[in-house]
Amino acid sequence: MASSRVFAYCVLLQLGVAIKGYETGFNVNSPFRTMASVAESTLNSAQMGLQMFELKLHIDQSIEYLWNKLQTTLESILHGKGVPCGRELQHDISTLKETLQLRPDSKCMDFDGLQNDIKAILHGQQQVSGRLANVSSSREIKVARLEHHLRETSLAVEVYPYNPDGRENGSFFVKSSSASNRLYGAGWIIFQQRYDGTIDFYRNWTDYRDGFGDLGGEFWLGLEKLHRILSSGQAYELLVELEDFQGVTAFEHYNDFLIGNESENYALKHLGKATGTAGDSMVLHKGSNFSTYDHKTNDCPTFYHGAWWFLQCYDAHLNGKYLIGEQTTRGGIIWHTFRGSFESLQATKMMIRPLQKIDHDGRRKVYKKLSIEV
Repeated sequence: MASSRVFAYCVLLQLGVAIKGYETGFNVNSPFRTMASVAESTLNSAQMGLQMFELKLHIDQSIEYLWNKLQTTLESILHGKGVPCGRELQHDISTLKETLQLRPDSKCMDFDGLQNDIKAILHGQQQVSGRLANVSSSREIKVARLEHHLRETSLAVEVYPYNPDGRENGSFFVKSSSASNRLYGAGWIIFQQRYDGTIDFYRNWTDYRDGFGDLGGEFWLGLEKLHRILSSGQAYELLVELEDFQGVTAFEHYNDFLIGNESENYALKHLGKATGTAGDSMVLHKGSNFSTYDHKTNDCPTFYHGAWWFLQCYDAHLNGKYLIGEQTTRGGIIWHTFRGSFESLQATKMMIRPLQKIDHDGRRKVYKKLSIEV
């Protein structure tokens, strides 16, 4: 039985070494990694996922072998000693465990050591199962990550320095892209992007003000940078792109978008007319202050593990905890009118652009802020 303990320990040790978290640098202010290096890293992660699948099969087969060996050995001992409490246990190891626990005054007490070994193995098996569940989710995320990077190659992604209001030493890097929906064209500056859960979005006020993440992966550009862009003299529009874990996509477009400055808690001041396929889950939040767990007017940031323009608490919350699909409680990355409040989304993208209007001849015009009705 000592060898059983060693085996279980070795399995868990191997599993702990094999399951290594994917780490991403926090680097909003530098250009993102080349697509080739990202794809190579993603493929390496996918290969690790396949190795974990093979490890799971090995663990399952080993545990089944060990259980069969335990059952055979124990039945042989019980028959050899003529212990009556073992007669009904020949084909049911779970009944055997229960019988050993419920008969402390019988001769089965001779097998306390074996019972402890069984408990140890069960505990190890539970730990393995829990970790393998995480591996399964991790493999899904890695596939989603690869799909995301392959898709971005077709969206004319650019990263460049930008100084929207001409401040001295006021440049910062932005990432721009075409919209996935061809109707809305190119030139969108992305200020929020999520697709694999590698960046923790449960952060303080300073992080949300200044920005965090990696322009080559998940990131939040920063409320101060966003305010500077939106206040630079033009009217801006907002496009939100969403995707669930079944690969279904949706979008919602708003023809006016403006937030206040830091003294106004970056309040959501303007939110124009909504059109799209996701439904308008932002209208509830119009006029609300932006809140983080250390800069708040209610408990929504703490209770829902994120930061947003909360109002008791949300219909939309794209900065919530990264969860996989349907949940038993309300939470995750939510857009209520798309997938309800109990299904966390896989990917989100929030983008802005100077407001444009497509004329009948196909040309686009950029409108100044004074020409917009608010």
